[in-house]
Amino acid sequence: MNRHPPSIYEIMVSVISRELHDDELWFLGLSTGPQTILLLTRLPIVAMALAQKTHAPNSWMLVAGWIMNPDVSKVPTGMESEFGTSLGNWPAEAFNNSHCMSYVAARHEIDVGFGSAAQVDKYGNCNTVAIGDYRRPRVRLIGPVNQPGHFSLFGREIIIMPHEKRNFVDRVDFISGAGYLEGPGCREQLGLHRGGPCMILTDKAVFRFDENTRLARLESIHPGITEAEVLAETGFKHDYIPHTPVVTPSPSEEDLALIRESIDPSGVLLPRATG
Repeated sequence: MNRHPPSIYEIMVSVISRELHDDELWFLGLSTGPQTILLLTRLPIVAMALAQKTHAPNSWMLVAGWIMNPDVSKVPTGMESEFGTSLGNWPAEAFNNSHCMSYVAARHEIDVGFGSAAQVDKYGNCNTVAIGDYRRPRVRLIGPVNQPGHFSLFGREIIIMPHEKRNFVDRVDFISGAGYLEGPGCREQLGLHRGGPCMILTDKAVFRFDENTRLARLESIHPGITEAEVLAETGFKHDYIPHTPVVTPSPSEEDLALIRESIDPSGVLLPRATG
């Protein structure tokens, strides 16, 4: 076949898709800003659709808290630039009453959520509230929104972020999403006996969390990215593979065909790969 190679975004989609399992409920909330919309909205939508079309046909995708299993190939016009426009016109299996979502979350029925942040630290704690001292911050951010619920009530959280040193700090300035706090046992001491982050996915690499230390561990580096580039943009100390890092697997030809021809045929959700 003569398909052009997968883009970084298609590789990230493949990583997310492999993390999703059958018979699960996946929750995707709202996001703002072009880069965040691309990473935290458009990529997960394609990934969830890919999982449903391959290894997770009995799963459920809940978008914006009220759109159940939308037809991703018919995403509303405007999704390429903003999230929230004309969602009521999106063909879907059902439209939920968004007010019931708090009960669904409280019953621990949501298996996977997607989150991002201005800061993430070595234990997966996230900050969307303030940079600097909370009382006199250098930057006041969007606020916690539903992040505390994501990190305490959902089965697991996939953190998706641009890989920049200012985002990857040794300790966040404010915890809006509770990762593993200060290390092993800290979540449990607060009564958080399930959930928490399972992965940090960036445009350069994949981190997971060591079961013993709870530190972020560099699992793989995307094709075309060097270890030096990843480490230079990672501002926290972490567990990393002490040998040649694994290269993040690319999507198969079959998955690429599904992404490009069935899930996102018009290129509304993912930037088209070139070359």
